[in-house]
Amino acid sequence: MNTGGDNDISCLNYHIFEKKHEDIVNKMKHFTINIIRGKRIEYSEISEMANEIISEYDKPQYILKTLNKLRDADDYTYYHSVNVSFYAMLLGGWLNLARKDIKIIIQAGLMHDIGKTKIPNVLLNKKGVLSIKEFEEIRRHAIYGYEMVRDNPEIPEDVKDVILMHHEREDRSGYPLQASDHNLSIYTKIVSVADVYEAMTANRPYKKALTPFEAFEEFHITCRGRLNMHLVNTLLYNLSRYYVGSKVVLNTGQLANIAYIPPQCAWKPIIDVGSNFLDLSTEKEIFISHMA
Repeated sequence: MNTGGDNDISCLNYHIFEKKHEDIVNKMKHFTINIIRGKRIEYSEISEMANEIISEYDKPQYILKTLNKLRDADDYTYYHSVNVSFYAMLLGGWLNLARKDIKIIIQAGLMHDIGKTKIPNVLLNKKGVLSIKEFEEIRRHAIYGYEMVRDNPEIPEDVKDVILMHHEREDRSGYPLQASDHNLSIYTKIVSVADVYEAMTANRPYKKALTPFEAFEEFHITCRGRLNMHLVNTLLYNLSRYYVGSKVVLNTGQLANIAYIPPQCAWKPIIDVGSNFLDLSTEKEIFISHMA
């Protein structure tokens, strides 16, 4: 993947970052397992992880290269929380938020799904169709998470709000409160956007990851009216810039390079197939199969 300007990612520095990302995931795994075993929430561990994440604030090219690697679906929960935090941090930065606000966003991203520790893995990872009862139980993770942190004075109220409301939607179609736009903080809106995008682009036990370009299109279409579109468009515009120059494989089997990504239609780039350029917004029979 191209860096969006600096197309010389240092292999050494990238591997250092990749190891740091893996270390944070392992810390998140340790933190989560301790909670499942009944130990108290050590918020100092979340704060420490947030400090490690924000120290990588100026390395978006490394972050996106690492977050785009396909992971084992069995460890999805831990990677998801960490990756949501990275995406939320990037989005907060692209919105020019203050560093103190970005740190709150990172902490909230790390903890947003903490309530899933109360739900059996067999249910969270079920590959078949969920029953109504099972679906409702999974949706309760937002309430379970809030109940776990509500009386903890160490945890900022803004983080508690995100834990409770990260599945709320601006058209009141979300849960658990069916809250509307004016009830949602900027922290909640940012983590919600990062949460949805990360879930689309990750391998899950019951769903294969979408390519970034498939995700761009689905994200834009399905989120309209439900998530804050200024945040959605900010994320898509800035993410897409880093894919210019990337190699992709088309459904025809051809290897191609991303030559240009239209800001208003990031999922239909112009590609270089060597002999000519193809505009995927007009080529109805050709699409990107996967990243090379």
